[in-house]
Amino acid sequence: MTESRKIEQLETQLKKYEENGMAKLYYSLNKKMNEMADLMNRHDLAILPIDDPKDKTFDRLKVIWADASSIALAVKSLGEVAGVTGNEKADVEKKPFVETIAEARK
Repeated sequence: MTESRKIEQLETQLKKYEENGMAKLYYSLNKKMNEMADLMNRHDLAILPIDDPKDKTFDRLKVIWADASSIALAVKSLGEVAGVTGNEKADVEKKPFVETIAEARK
């Protein structure tokens, strides 16, 4: 591995500690909720072959909607705690509250 590649890799790792992890997790979970909704919307329950024991589509969809409310509540809470504004880049780059306190004490 070249020195410049090592430096790039270390800078990437360091950046993760400087980002607002709560905001980043908020946007990630929000994306997953959208993907879950798209997946569920692709399937019409009225035409699923529920009499076919080999088709597990209904069971898999059931797992998704069973966890939907807990994921939605987690996303809502993360958004409030992280102070999400809707600007993902700015929200993720904003230093976390704890980090700003530590800098103020220096």
